[in-house]
Amino acid sequence: MSVAASPSPTPQHRAAGLLTVQVVAPDGVRWSGNARGVTVPSVSGSLGILPRHEPVAAVLAAGVVRVRPATGDPVEVTVTGGFVVVDDDEVSVLADGTVAPGDA
Repeated sequence: MSVAASPSPTPQHRAAGLLTVQVVAPDGVRWSGNARGVTVPSVSGSLGILPRHEPVAAVLAAGVVRVRPATGDPVEVTVTGGFVVVDDDEVSVLADGTVAPGDA
């Protein structure tokens, strides 16, 4: 399974109003980089995350994580569950597993 990536996160991301995002599964990093926003499927419903979001930790349901990179096309990663942690414009999506496109 290939790993999608955008340019490496930079210290200037705060000045640009961006998030530093990592989507990680047990078998590797699915996506990492700077983003304008992220939407995750929490067990309480869809959770939208933008820069300056309050710190939060949430349990993920099976569904699609949507990342809007700082540049380029949106990225979607289908997860089987897991956790998301948001703190100080850093978003860590820790997936129990991911589903390859076409396997869903």
